[in-house]
Amino acid sequence: MPMKRRVDKSRNGRITIEAAVLFERGLRLRAQQDWSREIADNAIALAIALGMQPWECDVFDARNDAPSHWMMTAPDKVDDYYRSRRIRLELESALRAKRRRKAPAPAPSDLPPAAA
Repeated sequence: MPMKRRVDKSRNGRITIEAAVLFERGLRLRAQQDWSREIADNAIALAIALGMQPWECDVFDARNDAPSHWMMTAPDKVDDYYRSRRIRLELESALRAKRRRKAPAPAPSDLPPAAA
């Protein structure tokens, strides 16, 4: 008898190459300027790539381990913040891994001599 397979609807595994590139670009843009249409467009594209809803906390705003004090009055905002914080940490981890892969291999002259 055929069985219906359950589809995992969790948000795990949503960190794609596209999302990591958009996150990295957003960090660079925000380091250069306070606000622009380009920053807003980048944030929207990243939210879409991550499958986030428009009302959820932006991953760029989830910089700290704890949410802002004004969020503490609304439990749903706190939950959104922690979800965005978790996604941001995953994006940062993906960027670190990407940078490690791009790091040049040490030149042979930089390596210590082999023990005899």
